[in-house]
Formats: sequence, C-alpha cells, structure tokens
Amino acid sequence: YLLSSLILSLLLPLVALPAAWARLVWPAATAGLVLPAWEFGATAPSAPTAAGPAISFSWPALVLGAYWLGVAWQAGRTVRSLGWLYRLSRRHPRTRLGRGWLVQLPAPSRPAFSFGKYVFLSPAHARLSPAEYAQLLQHEQVHGAQHHSFDLLLAEVINWFFWFNGLVRYLRRELRTVHEYLADAAVTRAAGSRVAYGHLLLKLAAGPLPASLVHPFSGRQVTRRILMLTNPPTSLMQKLRFLFVIPVAALAWLGAAALGPAPTAAAAAPTTTAPVLGRIGQISWRGNTFLSAAQLTEALGLKTGDPYDAHTLEAHLASREDQRDITSRYMNNGYLFFNIEPALHKQPDGTTDLTFTISEGPTARINALTIKGNQKTPSAAILKMLPLHQGELFSRAKLIASQRALAESGLFNPAHIDINPRPNPAAGLVDIEYVVIEK
Repeated sequence: YLLSSLILSLLLPLVALPAAWARLVWPAATAGLVLPAWEFGATAPSAPTAAGPAISFSWPALVLGAYWLGVAWQAGRTVRSLGWLYRLSRRHPRTRLGRGWLVQLPAPSRPAFSFGKYVFLSPAHARLSPAEYAQLLQHEQVHGAQHHSFDLLLAEVINWFFWFNGLVRYLRRELRTVHEYLADAAVTRAAGSRVAYGHLLLKLAAGPLPASLVHPFSGRQVTRRILMLTNPPTSLMQKLRFLFVIPVAALAWLGAAALGPAPTAAAAAPTTTAPVLGRIGQISWRGNTFLSAAQLTEALGLKTGDPYDAHTLEAHLASREDQRDITSRYMNNGYLFFNIEPALHKQPDGTTDLTFTISEGPTARINALTIKGNQKTPSAAILKMLPLHQGELFSRAKLIASQRALAESGLFNPAHIDINPRPNPAAGLVDIEYVVIEK
C-alpha cells in the first residue's frame, strides 16, 4: 500500500487525461494551458563598463544546482550504506542459513539486522535461549523471503529525487515499520505465543543502525510493535476499507492531469458501515485471573442478544478513547505483556458466540527513568513533567501521557519523541528511556 502510494504519486502526473474525458468531466475546460518558459541561461550580455564586464546571475540555475547536489548527496549515502554492508558480509565469518547467509559480527553490542538474504548477528545473541535464537533468525529470514530490502531500495531511489519532500521520508519510515509488523506476525503465528516474543523484543531493544537500508530486529518502534502484537486481528471487512484508495487515486489522477479548472461541485465523501454478523450469543473467558469473568464482560460493554459489530468489539477490546477497554485495564495495571485472542463461533440460530483467551503474563514495575538527547533542560526538570515514577506499576496510559506531556511542553520536537522500554523480566522491572530532540 505504501509502495503503491509512492509509485502512483510519480506516475499520475505523467498520465495525460484524454481530451474526450476532459470534455465530459469539465465541459468548460480550456483547450490547453501553456506554462511560461523558465530560462536557465543568461540574457544577452550588456556592454562592459569601466569597472569591468557585468556578471550575470540566475536564481533558477542556482536552485537547480542545489537540487542536483541534494540528489548526489542522497545517492552517495545509499552507495556508502551498500558498501558498508558489502564489507561486513566479506570481512567476517559467514555460514549458510537456508537460502541465505548468517554473518557473525565481532562487536557484542551490535543489534541483529538483515539485508536481502544476509542476517547479521553478534556474539551477544548466542546467549539467547534456543527458542529465542530461533525466533530471532526466523524474523530476519522473513524479511529476506518477502524481499523487504528491495522495497527499501526502491524507496531510497525515490528519496534521491524527492529528498526535499518530508512526506517521502515519512512513507519510507512507515514502510520499514510495516515490514517489522509483517515479520512479527509471521513469527508469532508460527510460535503460537505473543508473550514470549514480546519479551524478546524488549530484551533486544536497541537504537537504529547507521544504514537506512537494513531491518534491525528491535529498534525505536519497539513500543508500537508490542502494541500491534496485542491488538486483535483485522477482520476481512476492515481490510476491504483499503479499496477506497481506488476512488482516491482516480480523483488524484483527474487533479494531476487536469486540462482546466477543477470542478466546483464537491464529490460526496464515501461512507463506511461496520460489518454486522447477526446477534451475539454466549460470551466466555479463559485464562483470566486479574479480572473476573463478570468484570471482563462488564468492561466489554456487550451482552447476549446485542448486534455483533466487529468495529465496536475491536474498540472495546483495545482502542476506546476513554481508556476503558480491556487491554488498557490490564496494561494500565502493570501487565506489560498482556494479550487477548478472540474467537468467533457462528451458531445455527444465526448468533455468534464469543470466546476470549487471555494471556496475562507477569506484572512489571518502573525501575529507572532516563532522558536522552537533552542539552538545555536538566533531566530532573523533565522527569517532573512526567506521570510515570520509579517503583510504580507499568501503565500504558501513563506512557502515552508522558509522550503527550513532552510534546506539549514546547521544549522538544513533537515529531521526534521516542520511548524505549528496557525490561528485566527476571526482576519484574522495566527501565524507560525517553529520546528527545530539543528545539
């Protein structure tokens, strides 16, 4: 979807709208539109004066030169990254790993990452348990099997020519995050447990690598990935909402290839309706100890006989704005690795029975709170703004409120506030690192 957005944004302006279509869409459109020529050369030189010949200066030529310097700089960064990866793969021991290669790096602090068919690990990863080590390798192999590196290379090439456009960088960053979601889903689907995998993500949490072409196993988006693991699976009807990109792309084409003024009548926005599958039958819970079945049913806000609505069910499980959903009730009380799996069972009478299997996991308390990236504001002053405090139970609501407090303080760039939890499951503790960029 993200790659299609990048490619369509390049192709749509190049596809001309047929003249017959233009007359049907906009009958009053002008026959053509001629843009003024933008001359990059100097005009005829004037006669020299006593002080010497006149020096011509062209702003368009300066802008064009700056643009191509930016393209050369971005392309050079990509080439340097590829060279760095090539040297890593050739200078260090490697062994066969399925259809690819496993490269053993000497630096113990280097995070696990992959590029193409190459998986790069450090000696620190050998201390993982056999199950964790297998999940780590499987995660990186999924990136290679699904050709995620080619996606990043394509995004890099597009970024060469649109380096000035922040939206391209945003889409490239989100593309890498989606790749991690896909690999996480493949590993947890095969392992059957999201809790242990969540432990592994937090255990190997690390900062980003100097190359933008690789897929580090655990980076700054680890919080988003854990939250994604706890969300219920997307239903088929919800996935169908992506089909609305078709009319959006058609309207974008009409706008980009317009031969005349845009139409005055605004197109009616498409509406979506939640999928309804009959009525709710029996509601049952498994694996819960922190909250009773009655408390969970009350928090769910649904009962036997109510219409079954997938959107409402998803919101009451994980995404209510008032933080009263079931996932929030657990994660706001220290259950960092909570997970819930819903199962639907259609009955002959047309009702749908709901069975929820809960994995609560252990609770975690806040240990150390650290600030990284602050130069002007003392860490103690920043920590006073935050609702999280050492010694209390982990809370997702307070974690989100902490990020909001930092963004609204006016001291930091709100688009670059990262939160990196670093748990110690054996001790039941979790360290929280806030990474900020001051204004």
